[in-house]
Amino acid sequence: MSSDQQIKVLSFNCWGLKYVAKDRIERIRALADFLSTSDYDIIALQELWVQADFQAIRNAVLKSLSYSKYFYSGALGSGLALFSRFPITGSSITPYHLNGSPLDVAGGDFFVGKCLTSIIVEHPALGEVEVYNTHMYARGGETGHESMRSHRIVGALQVAKCFRASARQGRYIIAAGDFNSTPTSLTLDIIRDHGGATDTFASSHDSSLFPAEGVENPQHAIRSFGVTCDSPLNSYSAGKPLDEVATKWQGKRLDYVFIRDAIPRNTNSDPSPTLICTRSEVVLTGRVPGRNFSYSDHFGLEAVLNIRLPSSQSTLESTAKLPPELLHNGFASSGAPSIRSITTAITALSAAYRQARKVSNLQLGGFVGCVVSAAALIVGSAWQPRSALNPLLVLVGVVLGWGGGTLLYAGFIFGNYETNMLVNAIEELEMLRSQRD
Repeated sequence: MSSDQQIKVLSFNCWGLKYVAKDRIERIRALADFLSTSDYDIIALQELWVQADFQAIRNAVLKSLSYSKYFYSGALGSGLALFSRFPITGSSITPYHLNGSPLDVAGGDFFVGKCLTSIIVEHPALGEVEVYNTHMYARGGETGHESMRSHRIVGALQVAKCFRASARQGRYIIAAGDFNSTPTSLTLDIIRDHGGATDTFASSHDSSLFPAEGVENPQHAIRSFGVTCDSPLNSYSAGKPLDEVATKWQGKRLDYVFIRDAIPRNTNSDPSPTLICTRSEVVLTGRVPGRNFSYSDHFGLEAVLNIRLPSSQSTLESTAKLPPELLHNGFASSGAPSIRSITTAITALSAAYRQARKVSNLQLGGFVGCVVSAAALIVGSAWQPRSALNPLLVLVGVVLGWGGGTLLYAGFIFGNYETNMLVNAIEELEMLRSQRD
């Protein structure tokens, strides 16, 4: 068990989809066994969709992590859970404004209500610490125009605002989860810069940015660059078609642990303790004991955080010695995104707004087409001499009614909601840009 001067954190995407995820029951059982003998102070799990799986893990870690919280969101649940050694004094859930389209049934993000969750714990040395857990919107990939990732960009703005609000309330921040974004993405730029957050893996390695020429060795990609997903060493990724990003760099780094220090409420008060990441590494990379499959389609991410007391000058000295690429990752964050990042985000969201308007109009046109077709069917059936065709006509009418209602909802209700959320985000970014000019 860690001392009160150290906090050990684990973030892990469990891939716990009921009926869909392969070998789920055995993998969750093995994960519970692993965690029961671990010495983590905080565990953040994603895609823990089944309540029984949460209970199994909760029972396994109860002796060491007495406090836990399972979060409910959307129609199918958030799949997010937090376990803590420290007492929980509060919790919150912030649904992302945009989570994909209701017509994207296969993606499912809209229905699970992806969100940013948090618990407030009472730490003996730091006081209040807000521990966040999230699983961000998945669609959009890493290549192509940024507008494809507009929903994730809007979510990143929400994350950054929550971080800033927590810090202003005098709380330290530990944020873990599957952010579905690579280190150089605009999403991560916003979270690091606007949210003032430190990427713990980057801060504890010489460089976590992938080399331009790619990575040949998957072990090196995991060890040095923090690959947690789509690795050839993962049994669920091996042999499956991978996109160009995963192929070039032997996987993707999508899972993170961020930290941020509290902002003292009284500027005249004594210096506060500082959180420093001394070690971060990818874990749970092997096979489930006795089986030939991995613990999940992701690997886990572990971070060891040391608490530097204000009486020590080592915090200032160690920060001053950091190379420029690590200062970018949050140690000396200005708490404001660059003009370039803001402009790129505005351009992406503006393009997404135009596309959303176009899609909404097409869907409303489809609704009108369904109504006209249904009316023609009703009128035409009166002159239809063959009664045997009536069941077929009824079926066609039902399909047209269902399709028309769905398109009306998607085009009018969701279409207007999506564009309104995009406008809000664009205006917020424009205000930030005007402050930076």
